[in-house]
Amino acid sequence: MKQAIFKLKQQTFRIAFLFITVCFFVVSGQAQVTIGSSVSPHDDALLDLKETDGGTSGKGLLLPRVSLTSSLLASPMVSHVEGMTIYNVAATADVTPGYYYNDGNKWVRLAIEDPASSKFFYMPSIVLPTDPDSPEYDLNTETFTVDLYNAYATQFDMMNPTSSVSNASATTSIPVLSSTDLDYYVIYYDNDVFENVQVTDAGVMTYKLVSGYTITKKTFMNIVFKEK
Repeated sequence: MKQAIFKLKQQTFRIAFLFITVCFFVVSGQAQVTIGSSVSPHDDALLDLKETDGGTSGKGLLLPRVSLTSSLLASPMVSHVEGMTIYNVAATADVTPGYYYNDGNKWVRLAIEDPASSKFFYMPSIVLPTDPDSPEYDLNTETFTVDLYNAYATQFDMMNPTSSVSNASATTSIPVLSSTDLDYYVIYYDNDVFENVQVTDAGVMTYKLVSGYTITKKTFMNIVFKEK
């Protein structure tokens, strides 16, 4: 009788062990998890957070709150890990409270752009030719042609080290947008000197000079680039 009970317990243990093992391999093989609902995760998601079966939630994701010491130092992490995302609670060195991700070399703040101020900028200063002998002048059409985009890209790329400089600790270059990613606006020009001012979608400006013009202190243009 005792031997029969012992064998029954052995079989029960084996069945339980087999069930746990199968469950483990099923979960491991699926490699996808839903938290907050019993519904399967989205096919393209490793981790799917949803509070209801319909996929909506009344709560959010609370990221780890970490005290960074500098954007260049991994601390309090052991090393920089590309893709690591945290919420920094410290205000020290060059970091302030907010969301940061790690690009593998440093912490980068996730900036929230203000649509009213962060999507446009003034074009770098250039000299607009008014001399008919300049290469930008077409004698047949009496028109000057200036590539605004090329002038912007050249200056922002800092291609000429003899006429450009940055601070010694600058870690990144200035981003240069594609010509097709920008709109171009001449928001002011001296209409006593310039006429027929036009700008193409590629950022090339053409203009003519008013007959008998006189250059004064208001003879200039203000040009704005706006990111699309």
